[in-house]
Amino acid sequence: MHERLGLRLRFALFFMALAAGGLALLAVGLWLGHARAGGPVQGYVVAGLVAGFGLAGLAAWIGLLFDENVARPILALSAQLKTRARAEIGAGIDETPARYLGALAPAANAIQEALADTRAAQDRVVAERTAALNREKAMFEALLRDLAEGVVVATPDHRLMLYNRAAQALLGDLGLDRPLTAFLRPEPLSHALDRMAARGARGEQEAEQFLAATACGERFLMARVSPFGPPGQRAGYVLIFHDATEDLQAHAERDHLLNTLLEAVRRPAAALGALLDAAAAPDLPGADRSRFHDLMCAEQARLVSTVHEVAERHGEATARHWPMPAVASDDIADAVQSRLSVPLGAEGPRRFVRCDGFAVTELLARVAGGLVAQQGRGDFVLGAEAEGREVRLTLGWCGPDVPDGALEAWLAAPLSDGYGQYTGRDVLEGHGAELWSEPTATGHRLVLPLRAADAPDLAPTDPRPEFYDFSLPAPATADQAERPLSDLSFVVFDTETTGLSPRGGDEIVQIAGVRIVNGRVLRGEVFDTLVNPGRHIPAASTAIHGIDDARVRGAPDLADAARRFHAFCDGAVLVAHNAAFDMAFLRMKEDRLGLRFDHPVLCTVLLSAALYPHAEDLTLDALAVQFGVTLPEAERHTALGDALATAEVFRHMLGELQGAGVETLGQALAQSDRMRRIRRAQNY
Repeated sequence: MHERLGLRLRFALFFMALAAGGLALLAVGLWLGHARAGGPVQGYVVAGLVAGFGLAGLAAWIGLLFDENVARPILALSAQLKTRARAEIGAGIDETPARYLGALAPAANAIQEALADTRAAQDRVVAERTAALNREKAMFEALLRDLAEGVVVATPDHRLMLYNRAAQALLGDLGLDRPLTAFLRPEPLSHALDRMAARGARGEQEAEQFLAATACGERFLMARVSPFGPPGQRAGYVLIFHDATEDLQAHAERDHLLNTLLEAVRRPAAALGALLDAAAAPDLPGADRSRFHDLMCAEQARLVSTVHEVAERHGEATARHWPMPAVASDDIADAVQSRLSVPLGAEGPRRFVRCDGFAVTELLARVAGGLVAQQGRGDFVLGAEAEGREVRLTLGWCGPDVPDGALEAWLAAPLSDGYGQYTGRDVLEGHGAELWSEPTATGHRLVLPLRAADAPDLAPTDPRPEFYDFSLPAPATADQAERPLSDLSFVVFDTETTGLSPRGGDEIVQIAGVRIVNGRVLRGEVFDTLVNPGRHIPAASTAIHGIDDARVRGAPDLADAARRFHAFCDGAVLVAHNAAFDMAFLRMKEDRLGLRFDHPVLCTVLLSAALYPHAEDLTLDALAVQFGVTLPEAERHTALGDALATAEVFRHMLGELQGAGVETLGQALAQSDRMRRIRRAQNY
């Protein structure tokens, strides 16, 4: 029975027993006194009642003080020590609530420090022993991320274990533990896997090639798939692919151009042949001969025009087919400067162009070098100007113009030994561009127009998101409620709204979420969008989250944002701090959206109430402090900032739940439901 009695209840029973024992002794003493001294009984009774009530009140008062200053601080210290034993938290224990416990709180902090030191020592040993592995891992990550081809590794049930940046650019917002078939048409992949399995059964291990399409059907991918895993065991498959859409379009366009050329040339050629035969007649009158000559000239002009038109279209198609990555204008300027013997200035903002960076750099360096070699020019400047869908690279200088024929001579020379006979003129034709000279206020400049490009999404110095996990749980074989929490994927989310009443017309103005897979918060796999609520945002709400009408102007409406968020949450358990509030805004719009947010939902408020029943403060800030989670003030009350903080809190809480015997999703939902009923009863 003693195991079912809490510490506070035991102390309460102790003081109740103390009060009862005191009352009993008082009664015995009064009875003995009356028995020896005699006298009126009423006086003894009155004295006994006064003393008894005083004794009971004194015991109750001392018991309350003991509960507040001893029992509850002991329980708080116990919870803190359990939390630090189960989760890696480096923050010290707050000793203020336990100030009347003497050396107990400092002793608890000493234990915490010793535990932190032990863990730090273990981490150092592990880090030292895995240094070589980490170097290989870093090389692997750098190599894989920057491959031009898309690479994904999937489990046998098509869940993603790895993807690189090129795959993400081609297929969309990939995520670990998400199904590949949500981004890729499953039928060609399934057929290729079946063929691969059949070849494997025959002892053939070559990759299987196939043509695939993205789920939306906008891109065609040339792919090859091969198995991986220990000998005799298949752990999944590797899929390597590149975008074949432009290749297929280029082949189709070239076939069309060839057919167009043949059809356009066949008729004029036949007509010319007939006219030549007729004009060769010796008895043909002069007027007819002149008319035939005019007709032959017209057919010849039509034939030349057709050939020129097809040649121009073929050049455009060739320019599109040539590999043209996005290159920064200042990178081109730096490369040109390294090839010149005179200073080269730069002007204009950084812009990106779609080009062969080496070829364009060599072309500009060749021309600039020729200009420098001729006397009378100086103050060279390379600039970049936006002009519609183009960026014009300009090379300006003070001094005379380019001499006649010099520019053509520079363009006619081969660029470098590495490019063979590839000339500057070939560079211009390959880019569908031209290079010309024009006067300026201070001299002259050369102008090279190139196709504009968007800035890359991820610069080399940007932090790289997580993109692989080879230890994903095995495919689910049991009901989701029976699965361990450690095997589940979670989307921790938060919303910012126009107010607190979804039934009163308030709307979402921002929604954000972050995924947790295999116990890791994947900061590279986040969802974050402003939402146009279709109504005015009150100033009182703006004061909290900083979102006003101007910020949401042009943002997607809830229908678009909620559909994308629903796809982001596919197959995951939803987690939020005070989840009932956020889910109310989503579920009230389900009929209008035409979808259901029927995911399992966990609330960190209810789970923390179950874990820490004696805690007075269960706000996100308080839990963040308890688990040592940093919550920057600038990100507080932003949907993404609160979602990330909640995700870190929940990640620590998973270890606490397991230590408390809550290991499956069903058990966690049952604990949440129990705390919901208790809180509802407390509100009555």
